[in-house]
Amino acid sequence: MIQELMIINEAGIALFYHNFVNKEKVDDEQSLASYFDIICRFTKQSFKESLRTLMLDSFTFFFYTHKSRYHLVLKCENRDFDKKLLESISNTIIISFLSQYKDVLEDFNGDISNFKTFSKKIIIILNTEFKDFMKFQTIEH
Repeated sequence: MIQELMIINEAGIALFYHNFVNKEKVDDEQSLASYFDIICRFTKQSFKESLRTLMLDSFTFFFYTHKSRYHLVLKCENRDFDKKLLESISNTIIISFLSQYKDVLEDFNGDISNFKTFSKKIIIILNTEFKDFMKFQTIEH
């Protein structure tokens, strides 16, 4: 379902990027983060709404903006996906990231290497969230 994940700060800087499909990074996640930040700002200013999804032929980008104004962008396969699940996952990830790196973020000097260790936490969060979701779906049906 989720292929890539990016956390972007309020200045449009990609603080964290993780690719679940392969270990290669995108060519330039900073340019991509700036592009996403501009799109989000444009929709907010021009249409007074937040951008939630951007659908392309082969995949969908899911945007989540936390009250802290940090953005989380998920690149998903272009299939039906549960927006509530993605919102829950996104909220959990952002809260965890902000909590784990609170001190680094307060004195952020542009060094994003501080956040690389968050990949381990992402795997734990996703495994937990998907398991909980599957349990809920089983109980509900």
